[in-house]
Amino acid sequence: MTNSSDKEFEQQKSETQKSSLQNQVEDNYDENSKAAAERIADNAEDAKGNN
Repeated sequence: MTNSSDKEFEQQKSETQKSSLQNQVEDNYDENSKAAAERIADNAEDAKGNN
């Protein structure tokens, strides 16, 4: 049988894990967005150079 402090600890642990995953996803999104923007800019420069 679990007591209330065990349940509270598990709930806190779960919240920490969710926050960690959210931060990780946001960081990945930022990195991917920057990389995509750089590729778009490179492609635009290449297109200008070919005209």
